[in-house]
Amino acid sequence: MPAAAAFTIGAALASQHPLAPVTVTAAFVLWCALVAWRSSFWLFVVPAVLPLLSFAPWTGWVVFEEFDLLLWGVVAGCYGRMALTPTPRNPDIGSRAARIDWVVAGLAIVFGIFTVVALVHGLSVAGDGSFHWFQSYTDPLNSWRVFKPVLYAALIWPLLRMQIEQDADAAARRLGAGMLVGLTVVMLAVVWERLAYTGLWDFSTRYRTTALFWEMHVGGAAIDVYLALATPFVAWGLWTARTPLRWAAVAPLALLTGYACMTTFSRGVYGAVGGSLVLLALLLRRKRLPHIRWRVVAGWGLALALALEVVAVLGLGSFMRERMAASERDLGGRLEHWQAGLGLLRDPTDWAFGIGLGRLPAAYSQATPERSFPGDVRFVPPSPEQSSGSVVLSGSKAPLDQYGLMTLTQRVALHPVRPHEVAFDIRSTVDADVSVRLCEMHLLYPRRCQWGWVQVAAAGATWRHVVMRLRGPRLDPGLAWAPRMGVFSIAVVNEGGVAELDNLSLVGPDRVEMLTHRDFAGGLAGWFPAAQGYYVPWHIDNLYLELLIERGVLALLAFVLCMGWILRRLFDAAGSGSPIAPFLMASLCGCWCVGLVSSVMDVPRVAFLMLLLMLCAVEVTRPRRSIGSHPGGDAAPV
Repeated sequence: MPAAAAFTIGAALASQHPLAPVTVTAAFVLWCALVAWRSSFWLFVVPAVLPLLSFAPWTGWVVFEEFDLLLWGVVAGCYGRMALTPTPRNPDIGSRAARIDWVVAGLAIVFGIFTVVALVHGLSVAGDGSFHWFQSYTDPLNSWRVFKPVLYAALIWPLLRMQIEQDADAAARRLGAGMLVGLTVVMLAVVWERLAYTGLWDFSTRYRTTALFWEMHVGGAAIDVYLALATPFVAWGLWTARTPLRWAAVAPLALLTGYACMTTFSRGVYGAVGGSLVLLALLLRRKRLPHIRWRVVAGWGLALALALEVVAVLGLGSFMRERMAASERDLGGRLEHWQAGLGLLRDPTDWAFGIGLGRLPAAYSQATPERSFPGDVRFVPPSPEQSSGSVVLSGSKAPLDQYGLMTLTQRVALHPVRPHEVAFDIRSTVDADVSVRLCEMHLLYPRRCQWGWVQVAAAGATWRHVVMRLRGPRLDPGLAWAPRMGVFSIAVVNEGGVAELDNLSLVGPDRVEMLTHRDFAGGLAGWFPAAQGYYVPWHIDNLYLELLIERGVLALLAFVLCMGWILRRLFDAAGSGSPIAPFLMASLCGCWCVGLVSSVMDVPRVAFLMLLLMLCAVEVTRPRRSIGSHPGGDAAPV
């Protein structure tokens, strides 16, 4: 029974939450009950809280996240309601009956089969099959991490179909409203991030907005893909607003979305979002709204404000001009990166079935030593006679083209004092240079830091205790309405260096301990591995290549054919009057354009959102026939 299985999986996952298992389990049970009570509510809630429901820097989870619990709750609640209150099929209920689009269904089945094959293959080649809750990108469970979006989409597809068959317009409104709320959450995070770390009007500092997409701790384009998917729904909000008050409520979100897109300083975002909005304008050109003076004046005012944002970012700052000037060089580097990725497909079997789901980072790093991981963070579970584990930090195994670090981080409160003192137990069989920093930092870019460094000579299995004082300026906790996060980080920085650490400590002059989970008794709970300065091996930077390399040419072909079929159906539906089809088409086209230069499927949250919108497009454009017609009657798209 899907409901029982989903509830069991979700409850088991919630009970293992690194920070608050009891609270999270209770919240999961309540969420399941809420979904069972109001089964249509999930279509609003899921996109609304998607940007928020990941607390990876605090939990230490990479493979799992709180968003998983949300989706397992949807599956448990909805399928449980269906099981407990079965509704007989009555052909006289409703004015229209939808037929299955067998082309999309067949392509989805092919894609799903090859994804499952890639999952099994990825698990089989990943290692010894060991399991713990804090595995990362080179471990077996990374295959599961990449598989999750497809599994969730398959489970939720029947629930989405049911919502759209009951009332397609209401389902579209719930989805659109959820996208607007989720985008609002992201915009608030962007404004806070810029205020806290660069200032709203600093467009010259080398700082790219990341918001709440913690998946970017190893680089990537999570926020790029999300903005491409979500921005057309701002246009939907403006288009469907019928009163000045509603329009005025959405207009500031449009300005903030433009600001967020510009401050990603991503050429892919600029092209994809701009292109999707042009496409949307073409699709809507025949659907003229009533000529109301306030809409005309407000529309021109908003367009002028957005144009001024573009001028400000490109004209008042130097960062984007530098990136534009480096476009040719960056394209050459990306082509080399893609060629190296294709080199992972060594025989016909790899081309047909891929190298295994989630295996690209490890395989790429091993095959191209000059572009390998800049280091590693690995949790060492305790032996039977130990009560706590430890963590092994490694430097890069080979000289890299660029300087980068792999650090172990923890969020701490900032205090405007100095000096801070760091202590830890360490042992190593090779010489290790250990770097420690305490920074004003959100995710990727340190603003101001205190630092320390120590060289530890090889001493075998002998533990030693190291104490160091950090040097550097006083750290500023920021303003009350824009507080800054503090990030403590430690890394091995020398090539080939390896060190095992335990019992970390960070204290200020008041001798109050600032770190939690210092002895790793709860695994990496409270600790978060993060790359700094170098992110090449984790992503192939192309949606279509990542599908080809990990899942094989047939999975890629099925996905691309499904894309084409969905676009055709959306274009027909937009022409025949579907209110949501133009916006879905613009959203998906923007995402797929970003996918030309960015990975998508290795970020579960945004990959699931893309698949959800694809399924929405499938369902709102499915062939339908009038109830009174005979089975062979003609079907017209919605």
